[in-house]
Amino acid sequence: MTLPTKVTDTNRTDLDQLVADRVTEGAHLDFKRQLPTTWDNEAKKRFIADLVAFANAGGGDLVFGVDEDSSAAASAVVPQVFASVDAEVRRLQDFVLELAEPRLPGVQVHPVAATVGAVAGHCIVIRVPQSWAGPHRSKVNWHFYVRDGLRNRQLDIPEVKALFLRSDSQAQRMRDFRAERLAKISTGQTPVALPVAPKLVVHVIPTQAALGQAHIDPTRYTRGRQALPVIGTLPASPVSLNLDGAFAPIVANGAPPGYTQHFRQGYFEAVWKLTPFGDVPKPVLPGIAYESYVNQFIGSVRGQLSQLDINQDVAVFLSLLDADQAVLTGPHDLGIPGAYSTKAFDRKDVLLPDVLIEASSSVGRGMRPAYDLMCQAAGFEGSPNYDQTGEWKGK
Repeated sequence: MTLPTKVTDTNRTDLDQLVADRVTEGAHLDFKRQLPTTWDNEAKKRFIADLVAFANAGGGDLVFGVDEDSSAAASAVVPQVFASVDAEVRRLQDFVLELAEPRLPGVQVHPVAATVGAVAGHCIVIRVPQSWAGPHRSKVNWHFYVRDGLRNRQLDIPEVKALFLRSDSQAQRMRDFRAERLAKISTGQTPVALPVAPKLVVHVIPTQAALGQAHIDPTRYTRGRQALPVIGTLPASPVSLNLDGAFAPIVANGAPPGYTQHFRQGYFEAVWKLTPFGDVPKPVLPGIAYESYVNQFIGSVRGQLSQLDINQDVAVFLSLLDADQAVLTGPHDLGIPGAYSTKAFDRKDVLLPDVLIEASSSVGRGMRPAYDLMCQAAGFEGSPNYDQTGEWKGK
């Protein structure tokens, strides 16, 4: 018996079942009778070592409030009593954010109400996905750890190097996928025929999918009549199936101006054709509107990932094909309210580096590096659509 695929579905029944089945600790599960009574450096070191060890290996669940016997099997539920369980969850979340380098992506802290006898409290389940952004180390003592059977083990230098190489190879697989897809789009090998024109391409790759831990059944779209999100304001056509997975063209009179493809391994691809706008004769990438469209698209993708029980940490690649045939509209050079300037791109294709958007971050905040670079590629200083806190504001 294991905990639910979606950690937030974990309840008291699941914990009782761990005890009833005498589930033992292992490479992906660790029981702790209680949380530390005092969070000194030693307690923080042990806590973050557990999380880093899971992230650097295959991921796992750390459960506070479940005792174990001498054989490492779950033996009893032991509720933890807090003055405020919400405050305790926030404290643990802060430790996750502050005590590991680089930051641990996708960690979830979930409290489970539990009463035993006269003691009413909570158990805490912390789910740590395998990370492709590592290797990670503790900022308390600067050591690297990995889960090895029932224990955490400090890594030696050759093992640390091997983890770095693994991370690089995972990132390279994503870059190779993007390069292959852009080549197919450029040569017209797309699920729907698109007009010849500059095209904005967005690839959204869940980190869980990048690790090979996600697989979708594309027939879920045709069985449930669920729509795929698309870029822009026009709706998506009904979903169709192909060898790659599921796809949906954008509805339009005549040739569709774009589509979305959801690949079987969990990757998303969206293509949107640029068109002339107003008195501008060239196809336009509208500075405010396109950022809004991309934000909404990624937000909808996150919603679908949640339904599929796939972690919402995603890497996003933004590309503009045939950029030299298009222009970008942005703030007026003289600062005239309500007016805009139009500037050309200086190269055939604009291929931006990936940005990692963690599940805890808003889409707009996470996309800022990409939006700033797209603006700079056309001669603007950066995206004008952010407030002083770094959140996307649009208009």
